[in-house]
Order: sequence, then structure tokens, then C-alpha cells
Amino acid sequence: MRWVGIDEAGYGPNLGPLVMTAVVVESCEAGDRRDPFELDPPARLWDDLAATIRRAAGGRLDARFLVDDSKAILKGGKGRDRLFGSCLALLDAVGRPLAGCPAELVATLADRNPAEAEIVRWLDPGEPELPWPPGDWFARLPDRFAARPFAPPCGTWRVAEVLVEIVGPERFNAGLSRHASKAAVHFEAFERLMRAVWEHAEDGRPTRVRGDKHGGRHFYLDLLSGAFPGTWIDRGAEGPELSEYTIREPGRSLNLRLTPRADADDALVALASIVGKAVRECWMDVFNAFWARRVPGLRPSAGYPIDASRFRRDVEPTAVALGIGPRLWWRER
Repeated sequence: MRWVGIDEAGYGPNLGPLVMTAVVVESCEAGDRRDPFELDPPARLWDDLAATIRRAAGGRLDARFLVDDSKAILKGGKGRDRLFGSCLALLDAVGRPLAGCPAELVATLADRNPAEAEIVRWLDPGEPELPWPPGDWFARLPDRFAARPFAPPCGTWRVAEVLVEIVGPERFNAGLSRHASKAAVHFEAFERLMRAVWEHAEDGRPTRVRGDKHGGRHFYLDLLSGAFPGTWIDRGAEGPELSEYTIREPGRSLNLRLTPRADADDALVALASIVGKAVRECWMDVFNAFWARRVPGLRPSAGYPIDASRFRRDVEPTAVALGIGPRLWWRER
């Protein structure tokens, strides 16, 4: 069996990238071909890993890593530390080296094509690398990772892979030039992740994918048919609470279920939410630092519409002087 959670961060802002992530979990039993609904680590992950992870709410925080909707983790003064810690612990679980700084995290997760992340543009040669948040939490992470926080004691499943699509502003705008809406750009990133998961399904393991609805869309059959030509797609329920499809061809199958608020209900979607939000936060840290070095007194921005307009007014004269056109940093929708 294979289970996948997919989520995105940064669909609404005018600044920064759209980041979409897939977290892949596989059963450890050799030749496991059970029904996709018979065994379900995404539903049990909080229980199976109760000694090392917990949800964001529910009493006083302790040393365990948080797994929840990223918005719930970011509440509170130390939310970013906890978000980054959970992200880095998950990446450690799939064998990725510990990133030494925010820019390195973005660059290494865009490993299929680092240029698409558009992070290098905002790095100044000779400037010191932007560090992780202050404090000793980063130095303590290797010791915390040694406890294998994402390895279940039951040994029946494992976190196999983390896949990330980073769509920088220039690339996002190029997508808008090809399509009538930013929803289509969003689906392009989703399709790339789904194609990667479909390639994994060549081994014959039944594959179950869960994710959030895309901007309130309820009907995906036409989009999926275009993304997976030559396959048979069974359409299940299509409505506000669930859109479900099964993609099949000889030797492999993939079940896709999209629901609202999946990042709060499904642990793998929550993990995808954490990675996506952490990567976007790191990208924005580097971007804000680039402009702060050039515009005295500039306040950083998270990139969402009202404050993004303020940020654009503040930096645009400098951007014009530097010859950095808005298509390189301002998303047109």
C-alpha cells in the first residue's frame, strides 16, 4: 500500500512562490496488495507516533514535534521554530541532509530544477547566509532526529518520500500567460506531483492520494483526463464535501480524494502543509532580506494582497533603478 498527502501554500499572495508538496508513506510488508481502505496510517499517524509527535492544540506544548495544519502551528510566538523543526525532522526521515540555512532548504527541495524556485536571484554574493531563527533549537535538532520521530514503533509503514513543486513568481506569471486563470497554474503544479506519484504506482501497490479542494472546485474529471491520457478514470462523488476519482490502467491504480480542510483531518496532508508553508516562509525571508538591504526602514511582507501592495509601493522605485521588472517578483493574479 502507498498513501500520499498533498497540500499547497501560497495560492493567494501577490509576492513569493506557490509551493505544493506531496508526502508519501508506504507499507513495509513485502508484496502488500491489500485494499486501500483496509490499512490507513494517515488516520493512525498521530497515535502510532504519539511518543514523538502531537497536534498543535490540546494542552501545554512539550518536546514533541507538531503535526497539524500549518496555520495552527504558526499561532504563538515560537510557531516558526516549531514549523521549521517539524519540516526538517520529516526531511531527515526520508534521508535528506539537514539544510544549514533557509535558502539552502529552498534550493535543495527544488532538486529537479533548482532554477524554477527562483531563489538565487534574491541572494547577494558576499553577504552572509540568512540564518535560521535565533536560539539553540537548530543545534539540538540532530539529537532530536536521532530518536527517529517519524518511524513508527509498530514498523508496519514508513515515510518514503517528500516531493516539492516550487513555482516562483516569474514562472507563475508565465503560467498566467498560457491560461485564463491562476487556478490552471495551480493545477499544473498539482498535475506534476500527481504524475510523479503515478510513476511510483508502476510497482503495482494500490496508491491512495488525499488533498484539499482546489479553491472550491468540485469537478476534476476533465482536468484529470487531460493529465492522464490513455487511462480509465472512475468518477465517484463530486460535491462540496468530496470529489473522488480512481485512475486505472493495467498493473496500477490510484485513488484520489479531495475534501475541504483535509490538512486538519489527514496527518499526511498536514505534513504536506507543514513542508509547503516552511519552504514558502524561507523563500520570503530571503526575498525580504534582499529588499531590506536596499530600502532603508522597509517592513517585511508575507506577500498577501493588502500588505503586498504596500510593499510594492515601497520597493518599486528601487526595483526600477535596478532594472528588476515586476514580472520577476510580482504575481499578476
